[in-house]
Amino acid sequence: MNEGLVLIEVFTPTCGVCTAVQKKLQGIEEDYPEWKFYSINMLENPEVSGEFTVFTVPTVIVFHNGKELNRWARNFGMGQITDYLDRVMEMLL
Repeated sequence: MNEGLVLIEVFTPTCGVCTAVQKKLQGIEEDYPEWKFYSINMLENPEVSGEFTVFTVPTVIVFHNGKELNRWARNFGMGQITDYLDRVMEMLL
């Protein structure tokens, strides 16, 4: 995770919003081949909460070369994420 562009989604399987977000992220993943997408189940990996300071799910965090660039938690639209990913790509090109 320390290199390149990374998007992490933190979820719990009992969260309906998380399930919807996860499906939408899977739908856009092929549009962003430069990005590595990861989904982390917070119940199976409780250390993630502390490591990434996650207090609510779903949480989506984007990194560039290991540095956090932005995050969204709980109430957000997929357009906010895709717009941001596009802006990051424009800045890096």
